[in-house]
Amino acid sequence: MRGFLVLIVILGLVATGGYFTRPVQGLHRGVASVLMSDGMAQRPDSGAGKYAFDDFFVATRSTITSGDRQLLQCWGAFTRFLCTGPVPQASAPQAPAHSVS
Repeated sequence: MRGFLVLIVILGLVATGGYFTRPVQGLHRGVASVLMSDGMAQRPDSGAGKYAFDDFFVATRSTITSGDRQLLQCWGAFTRFLCTGPVPQASAPQAPAHSVS
């Protein structure tokens, strides 16, 4: 019983820390604009681009879409970010050149 109580207290402390250190919407927009200016993410079309922000109390998520394509999705927790975008199309692998001796 004591171990369970300690586990509940630890989870409560982690959740409280997550709540007070979750990134706000302005930080998400800042990270997105830096990624777009560095060329790591595409900019949305001016007419069809949408920005969505969701707050899940201990984590936050922002999504940038353009039309039906998702350009960038960032999750934030404990003042850190994890951003993913569309996977670039890979080119076909080149066959290695063989030398004949």
